[in-house]
Amino acid sequence: MASTNHLSDPVTFGEDLAGNLQRVLEIAPEHCRDCADYHIRCVAHRATGERFGIDFDRPELVAVLGDLAGRRLAERPGRLDIVIAGSADTGVLATVAHAVSLLGEAALARCRFTVLDLCPTPLLLCRHFAAEHGLDFASAAVDLTAPGERFPADILVMHSVFRFIDSRLQPAVLKELGSWLKPGGAMVFSNRIKTRTSEETKADIAKRGAANALFGAMAERGEIKVAGDPGAVMKRLERALYDDESRVGEFRTADELKSLLAGGPLPLTHFDEIVCEIGGGDRPRYRRKRVLAVLTAPG
Repeated sequence: MASTNHLSDPVTFGEDLAGNLQRVLEIAPEHCRDCADYHIRCVAHRATGERFGIDFDRPELVAVLGDLAGRRLAERPGRLDIVIAGSADTGVLATVAHAVSLLGEAALARCRFTVLDLCPTPLLLCRHFAAEHGLDFASAAVDLTAPGERFPADILVMHSVFRFIDSRLQPAVLKELGSWLKPGGAMVFSNRIKTRTSEETKADIAKRGAANALFGAMAERGEIKVAGDPGAVMKRLERALYDDESRVGEFRTADELKSLLAGGPLPLTHFDEIVCEIGGGDRPRYRRKRVLAVLTAPG
């Protein structure tokens, strides 16, 4: 069935967040190993309308991706291979497909979207999204630290992935994924900067706690439909409240991230620092920095 939200819609980006919630509640318990709470939390929080993850740099991503895809499509005939390495839900795929859709139906028809993740749950969510929008789509369950397979790409997108990868492994992963790029191809790399100060940690936990409470209230009022026991979902959200504080690959400063990217095998051709205002009202207010970078293969 075709989606009622069009890919070019600047508000929904073609996503069905309410539908994603119903799907993830069915899929995650069966397909996740130890990440069901995390994947359900990601989808549940976005279903409340609160801003999380992909929502903080979507306009900048769309501009960069649209420019890269447009130039690549103009330069050479045939299919454009876009690989998304790591995905929590449909957010990154929707953003990339939206950027291409703004170039026209002919451009979209020439693109193949491949989504990779260690867990099948987001891959199944993305497969459903792709089917709704008629995208040329493929997916694979892959450990990015030991992929065992190459996925040649004209554009490779990594959004909020490296915080899950041990910092000791990041240079090797960057080198391996960079080797997938076709001549002249580009890697689009987006990641948050997390200083890990006590104030920032408290604010992050408060933000997730407030989203949990909002989800519970909306479910109770019937504004969010929850199949099964809403109390069981709330227990998952509560268990996942602190899991972001144990990520092994966070970057403390933009310079730390820039050093990693500039020290890799690919030229760093774009490096933009984006500052997001988070919280406010009755919640702690703080500023979070993200980095949006582009690495380009020779040729």
